[in-house]
Amino acid sequence: MKCNIEYIGKSRQGINKYYCTSHKAFAYDKLGNKLDECLCVNKEIYNNKLNIKSSLINNISIRYENILENVIPKIIINGNEYNGILEYDNCILTYKDFGGIMLAKLNNIPLEIVKCSHCQHYHSDNGKFAYTPHKTHLCLYCGHLFRVKEKNVGSELAMIYDIPKIKLEDKLLKLNDCCCVEYNMLMGILLVNNQSINKILFENKKYDIAEFLNHILENEF
Repeated sequence: MKCNIEYIGKSRQGINKYYCTSHKAFAYDKLGNKLDECLCVNKEIYNNKLNIKSSLINNISIRYENILENVIPKIIINGNEYNGILEYDNCILTYKDFGGIMLAKLNNIPLEIVKCSHCQHYHSDNGKFAYTPHKTHLCLYCGHLFRVKEKNVGSELAMIYDIPKIKLEDKLLKLNDCCCVEYNMLMGILLVNNQSINKILFENKKYDIAEFLNHILENEF
C-alpha cells in the first residue's frame, strides 16, 4: 500500500506537519519538510487485511518473543500467526492497538468509545496513552488532535468485544535476559515466560508487572 500523505497544519512551534492516512504515521522531518514516505516502519503489514466481523474468530493473542529486545509482537488469530492488520467497518487495527488494550487492562483503565471530531473515525489509544486517561487525543486516522469532555482511554475493539480483566497470580518472577510476554485478549490471560505473575525482579529491582510493561511500551503509539 502506497503512502497517502496530506498536509494537516502547523505545530505550536510553527512547523508544517504532514500525515500518512494509509499507514497512520507522520511524514515530516524536524524542519517541517514533507517526506517522500511516512515514518511507519512496518508498512508491509498493511498489505494483508483480515475482516474480523466476517471471520469466525475465537481467539486473539499477541506474543512478544523477547520484549527486552523487540517491542513488535506477533499477532495470533485462532492459534495461527497472522502478519497483517485487522479491520471492520472503518476501523483498522494493528499490533499496537492490541498492546494498548493489554496496558489498559493491566492498569485497570476502562475502555471507552471515542470518536475523532475532525474525521469521525473511532479512536484507539496505545503506548503511554493507554494507561493515562486524557482529554486531548491524537487521531491515528487523520493526524489531528481532538478533545473530549472527560479524560478517557479509547478502544475501537471495545465496540464489538467484551474484553475481560487480566487475571494475575501473586507471584514473583526473576528475569535474566529473556522476557516473553503473551496476552490472550479474549480470555484475559497474561503470561510472562509461560507463567502468570504480578511482580518481576529485573536487574536487582522489583517491579509490578504493569509498571514494568508500561515503561517498556510507553512509546508504542
